[in-house]
Amino acid sequence: MSAVMAPPLLEARDLSVKMRTAQRWGGGAERQLLHSINLCVHRGETLAVVGESGAGKSTLVRALLRLQPPSAGQALIDGHDLAILSAAELRTQRRRIQIVFQDPIASLNPALNVLQLVSDPLRSGAGPIATVVREKALAQLQAVGLGAEYLTRRACELSGGQAQRVAIARALITEPDMLVCDEPVSALDLALRSQVLRLLIDLRRQRSLALLLVTHDLHAARLLCERTLVLRQGAVVEQGDTRQLFAQPAAAYTRELLAAMLSVDAARGASGSIS
Repeated sequence: MSAVMAPPLLEARDLSVKMRTAQRWGGGAERQLLHSINLCVHRGETLAVVGESGAGKSTLVRALLRLQPPSAGQALIDGHDLAILSAAELRTQRRRIQIVFQDPIASLNPALNVLQLVSDPLRSGAGPIATVVREKALAQLQAVGLGAEYLTRRACELSGGQAQRVAIARALITEPDMLVCDEPVSALDLALRSQVLRLLIDLRRQRSLALLLVTHDLHAARLLCERTLVLRQGAVVEQGDTRQLFAQPAAAYTRELLAAMLSVDAARGASGSIS
């Protein structure tokens, strides 16, 4: 008998999202933000979701993790339909898939220091931080290249690159199976972008993490992900092996994205490599 294949770690089945927009004279119009999205990411796999601004990438992330209710379809973690989980079950499943947001400074509570920020997912209250939790927080901070001297700093005392490293350390402290990175380097300059991408590459390899990278940066998609899904106006244009998709894109829209990437490279002399 053949072995039973494990379900994808994260999956979307015909996932759709609609939003009702208010109109000046009352009533409203319904706008389709996502159109029957199907995708899956298995343990250890990497998938990039690429598209221009307004393509629906961040809406997809919110719907996948039940931060925004879908109008149709299912979002599943390890085969569990998030729509039917209890609040406690949903929290447990979410701990396995952690998010790194686009704006590192905005994603960090300015009232907390770095120790509190990184350890927050393991804490149940505002009391003193247990020694074991502090040690775990420091270990994750060191894993992203920051030392103990950062533990007492606040977000306003961090550079953009340092803040994103703190956000990644916070995401790692629950020992997740997967990171969802929503435009994780778009707010950083080119030098910091390279450093953070290299960090993500190293962490993924060291920890066998699955990765869902949401980005308009095709260089980041090519460097980090084995598979790529192209999204336009809330619909999947094409998806497949990243190298093949970049070499022989089937859709005209994908060819437009690649041409734009090459145009930017020519303008700034960038190679897209990570040093």
